[in-house]
Amino acid sequence: MTPVTPALEHAPRQRNPRGQGDRLRAELIEAALGLLGDTGDPEQVSIRGVAKAAGVSATAAYRHFDDRDALLNAACGQCFEEFALSMLEATGPLEDPFDRLHAAGFAYLNYALADHGHYRVLFSNPMPVGPDGPEFPLVPDAAGTAFQQLIALVQGCLEAGAAPTCGDDPTYLAFQVWSWMHGICDLAATHSALPWPDLERMVSDVQRALGLVRPDSDT
Repeated sequence: MTPVTPALEHAPRQRNPRGQGDRLRAELIEAALGLLGDTGDPEQVSIRGVAKAAGVSATAAYRHFDDRDALLNAACGQCFEEFALSMLEATGPLEDPFDRLHAAGFAYLNYALADHGHYRVLFSNPMPVGPDGPEFPLVPDAAGTAFQQLIALVQGCLEAGAAPTCGDDPTYLAFQVWSWMHGICDLAATHSALPWPDLERMVSDVQRALGLVRPDSDT
């Protein structure tokens, strides 16, 4: 009678050396950002696909994230943090509120064109953001959210004498600035073959068109 070989027990997984667990988590987030940028749709990104892109098993990914949504929220949170930091770096050294808003516009344009995949993660996919969506972590110095940064920049222009023709509500004006900027950046990136006029001029014209300029400006 052939003896029955007992089932082999799986050896317990060894703990990652110090620092390697954090490195794998970061690699999973980067892989998720890459897939989000490529697909433009969170629904097309699975935790298995992210794990494959990172070169690990799905089981390894679940050691760092409870589920797909937790992974995507972490990826979007990191992307928002990068974006908010880019705004702070552009505006931080400046004191004049009009120069600050102008610099923020160019930083927005540069961010969108330098890595349109990450820009799509932020603003060109149906990931819920806002009161009914997840609270994405942002850098503490960024006044809470990247959008609140923009509101503060607009408010600074109003306090310095700007007189927009469409009212003086900084939140409304911030939505106007954002909508115009998004249209320019997203169209320029996705339809780059078109004979676009100078994008920097277009960005500058957003501020002028909305009246967020110095009261003594003749433009």
